[in-house]
Order: sequence, then structure tokens, then C-alpha cells
Amino acid sequence: MGYSKTFRNAALPVSLTGLKADSDLVLCDIEVSDGKIASVTPCGIPGELDETGGDIVDLGGRIVFPGFIDAHTHLDKAFTWDRAPNLRGEFWDAIELLNRDKDNWTMEDLYARGSFALRCAEAHGTVALRTHVDCGVDFGEVSHAAMQRLREEWADRIHLQTVSLCGIETYMEPKARRIAEMTLEYPDSFLGGMPQMNDALDQQLDYFFDLAADFGAGVDLHVDENGNPDAECLRRIAECVIRKEFPHPVTCGHVCSLAVQNEARALSTIKLVAEAGIRIVSLPMCNLYLQGRPADGGHRGTPRWRGVTLLHELAAAGVLTACASDNVRDAFYAWGDFDMFEVFNEGVRIAHLDNKPNLAASMVTQNAARLMDLENYGALRPGCDGRLVVFEARSFNELLARPAQRRELYGFACSGEAPRYSELSLEEV
Repeated sequence: MGYSKTFRNAALPVSLTGLKADSDLVLCDIEVSDGKIASVTPCGIPGELDETGGDIVDLGGRIVFPGFIDAHTHLDKAFTWDRAPNLRGEFWDAIELLNRDKDNWTMEDLYARGSFALRCAEAHGTVALRTHVDCGVDFGEVSHAAMQRLREEWADRIHLQTVSLCGIETYMEPKARRIAEMTLEYPDSFLGGMPQMNDALDQQLDYFFDLAADFGAGVDLHVDENGNPDAECLRRIAECVIRKEFPHPVTCGHVCSLAVQNEARALSTIKLVAEAGIRIVSLPMCNLYLQGRPADGGHRGTPRWRGVTLLHELAAAGVLTACASDNVRDAFYAWGDFDMFEVFNEGVRIAHLDNKPNLAASMVTQNAARLMDLENYGALRPGCDGRLVVFEARSFNELLARPAQRRELYGFACSGEAPRYSELSLEEV
């Protein structure tokens, strides 16, 4: 990781540099020293890099991103599609299928699939990743131990964070404190869960946030992953955070239902989210896949909406927003490859971020790093991680026009070639 190199004529998304420019991209020279960005200077300033030493690469105006940050994934579920396919593509089918597949989740199975996933992520240019881990009162010890094994082995290559995942009501069971203990005994871990609208929701949220405060833990929740305008867990969470003055980071993922609510109601909820300091992560590809399907799993035809949340409105309100991979080749999402460039590309299309390319770029780099509280990641500034992803494209239009975009990785420990599927052989119990 300690490479040193100078890159001339690099086109950088201006939002990631801290520089001022009238265009979406700013042409710069970047000096990397011992694996860290030492300087970023606009081209044309005389004398700034006269004495650099080391290799010099002229990029000829090609676009450069920092290493990608994937703020919401599920390593424990990844690459299980072949043995647990969701043929109807329905949300609750996915939960049932993967609950049955858990009999296969041995240490060896979790480690093999997790290793393969991290190899894919790194090959595509990812340097940090947060995974949710299914757990319950009597389940999850092995999964967390497998994630810790991966975290230790990949420490110099991908920064790995973990979050517990269960129904939020589960935490109120007599033995459920063990869920928090098994999660938080490891570093870089957070409490999570999936709240659902019900008469006891406020009581469940109060208990959950008191528990998190007791442990001094940040939280990351799956919220309102549906097209029901009456689903307002996000609003209730924001009210709870404000009421309790909860002092730790709070992230809410999905929040799909926000997009189908009355505009005035949605905007008032966004105002509460901003006041509470809640961070939002959207999973555009997975929600494109899951949302808009008939609840009974039947065939209705063309979907009427595509599941993405109100990213423009959230960002305009000052809410920290990111996009991430979510599920990969499992019952919740049949495709994917832990490729954050694909997430960026599809996020622009799905959420109509084409007129805000710098916001879109930030959502898979700088914003995601801030969401994960990772200092010196996700930006192109002095002192930041020096691993760079260099594309062939010279403009955002070129970048987005060719999804099979050729890229070169600098400072990474891999060649940039994703592993072959044949290397992942899964046994079924």
C-alpha cells in the first residue's frame, strides 16, 4: 500500500477535491507518497511538481476516483442464489428462502463466500465496506466470528465494518442482550435491525435506542423497504433520536416508502431526519429489483415505480446520503458483483442524478466514507488514502455511456481482475 507515484493531467470530480471550479471535473496533478495523497494541484500552476521523484504517469485528462466505499452490504448472504433462488423476486420470499439456507452457514461456508465477495469488491476498486450480519438470540455467533476472521485478514486491503440484523422487536426478548454482546465484542461494529410498523413501534424504538446508548454504540437500521405510503418508521426513528438526544451515529437504509408519500408529509419527515442528523443510504439496484412486484408473488406486468428514495430532496435538506451495493447474487437481488462503479452508474439512471454527477460521485465515495466515519477515505485531498481508480473516460458523459468501463487500479494489492465463479464451490447441507 506504500506506493509513490505522480499523476499528471487527471480529471477529478470537483466535489471530492475541496477545490473550486466552474465545471464538474477539474484537471489536476496528484502526488501520492507512501500510499497517501501528498498534493492535489490544478494543472497549469507553475512549479508545483517540478521536483517529484518516483514514477510519473500522464493520464491525458482521464477521470480519477478515490477508492470506492460500499456502506451497506450483506456478506453473509452473498452468492447463495444457486442454492436458494428467489424465482418470484418477492421480498418476503427472500427472507423465507435465506432463513432456510442458514443451515448451510458454517464458518467454512461464510468465510468462503465472504472472501470471494471481498476479492470481487477489491478488484472493482473498493477500499471499505460495511456488512449487515443476520443474528438472533440463538443465532449469529458463527457469522460474526467469520466476519471477524475476514476483517483481520483483509485489514490492509478493505476496511470492514459489521452491523447486527434482526427484527427490532427481538431486542426486547429476555436473552436478547446477547445479540448486542456478540456484535459489539468486535471492533468497528454497530447495532442494527429492521423495524416494522406496529402498535408497539415506539416502545420497541425506545428500548433499542436505550440499549444502544447503554453500549455506547452507533446504529444502522433497515427502514421502510416497501411501497406503502403509511410506512413511517423513518419518521418515528427521527422523532425518537431527537426526543432522546441520542449521541451516536444513526444510519437508515432503503427508506423506499418516503418516495410514495404525500409530498408535504415526506418533506416534513425529511426535515426531522435532518434535525436528528440521521444518515441515509439508498440501495438503488436491489430496490429496483424488489419493489413494485405484486405482494402475492404473481405476475402483474410492468412495475409502476422503481423503489429509490427521495435522494434529491434529502441531499437538498443537508442530509448525508450515500448509495451502496446491498445484496449480491442472493434471494434479495439476483445480480451484482460488489462493483461500486455499477452502483454509481445505475444510481444516476434510476434516480435521475445525471444533472448532479458530483453528488452521485460523492454518494459512492466521500459521502459513504463520512457515513461510515472513515477519516481520510473517499476524497482526493492531501492526507487521504492514495489508492486510485483511473477510468478511460474523460467526461462524465463518456463515463456513464459505457457501463463496461475499462479501469486501472493504482495502489491496490490486486490485479483488478474479478475472481472466476468457478473458484467458489458451495456445498449444501
